[in-house]
Amino acid sequence: MSENKKIQTFKSLTPLEASDLIKKHVDNQDLIILDVRTPWEFSKEHIEGAENLDFTDPDFNEMVEKLDKDKIYVIYCKSGRRSDKVKEILKNLGFIKIYSIKNGFKGWKAAKK
Repeated sequence: MSENKKIQTFKSLTPLEASDLIKKHVDNQDLIILDVRTPWEFSKEHIEGAENLDFTDPDFNEMVEKLDKDKIYVIYCKSGRRSDKVKEILKNLGFIKIYSIKNGFKGWKAAKK
């Protein structure tokens, strides 16, 4: 098979769609749930299995560049603003599959009542 340019996917998912995607890939180590809130916010509560990468950290860009661009990322923050900015950063860096959760962790919690 020839080496073709990979097609990028960037979507905002409802909390239900994100939950379904996470469940579908529960055993897939290529799916990374990325919480871009501060460590303090993350320590209070977060989506099970999420990794924390603080968007406000001065070294954020350097940390992002170390991530595997071919993995699948589900990104969230508190309300969706930071994750939308991170989604654009990752898009510009050539990441392949990036999903953000609409309304962030607030939306996730509201949908899980």
